[in-house]
Amino acid sequence: MRVCMVNDCAHVGEDLANCINSMNGDIEVTLIRGSRRFFGKTFGALWNIAKLRNYDLYHVHYALQHAYLVGKLKHLDILHVHGSDVRWTINSKKWGWIVRRNLKKAKVVLYATSDLKEHVLKFREDAIYLPTPVKTDVFTPKQDYGNPLKAVYFKLPYEKLPLGLDIYLKQNNIALDVLERNVPYEEMPETLRKYDIFIDRFSIPSFSKTCLEAMASGLATINYRHHENILGRVDELTDIKRIKREGIENRLFIEQNHDAKLVAGQLSRIWRDDYG
Repeated sequence: MRVCMVNDCAHVGEDLANCINSMNGDIEVTLIRGSRRFFGKTFGALWNIAKLRNYDLYHVHYALQHAYLVGKLKHLDILHVHGSDVRWTINSKKWGWIVRRNLKKAKVVLYATSDLKEHVLKFREDAIYLPTPVKTDVFTPKQDYGNPLKAVYFKLPYEKLPLGLDIYLKQNNIALDVLERNVPYEEMPETLRKYDIFIDRFSIPSFSKTCLEAMASGLATINYRHHENILGRVDELTDIKRIKREGIENRLFIEQNHDAKLVAGQLSRIWRDDYG
């Protein structure tokens, strides 16, 4: 079976395509990357999709222009939604109609985080949850923990670090780095292993992909589950033995639920069901 993946989101498509191609099975995946520029999303995408050779199955990440054009020019077999497309864009006056149309027209709809379920099922009761993949052979457990402990937070466009958290971390001898979201993907494993605690987003009730990668790397986390008692969570993480224990537990959770090879196998079965 020859599969064409169109677009990508947070390297999910790349990770899945590479895993499936490495399985030496009967599926060959080609990844056609999208563009964030306006013309890349419209005229450029139109040209790139139109000239695609015929594939058995098309899998599109994100429910916007690329999915619409694949549906018009080829066939929208798999629509894989990841976040802002169904959390926010779906209600916009400008682009919401495209998201809603793609959800209804796709043969199969996948959603990447559990919080998207309530949004997607309004339009597709048959939508399938496919966990976000993490390359556990790349994001490997850290071996040494800091003295002092170190926490990391990546800046987000839709929320800020909770007020006073930076001060409270400092008072508890936990150093904090606030980083821009421009760390190259290939440098992320080494970057994460420099830290002991990962501070994730709070306004969205699910783990970000970077948080999952931090968990695979053996970090403890402060996440949406601690939103109502963030300072209490910091108190818990002053105990390095607890951090190490949670790091082991987090790694096991990722291996059992988000390992890229495991998720790739799930996706391969969905493709075969769809193609058959």
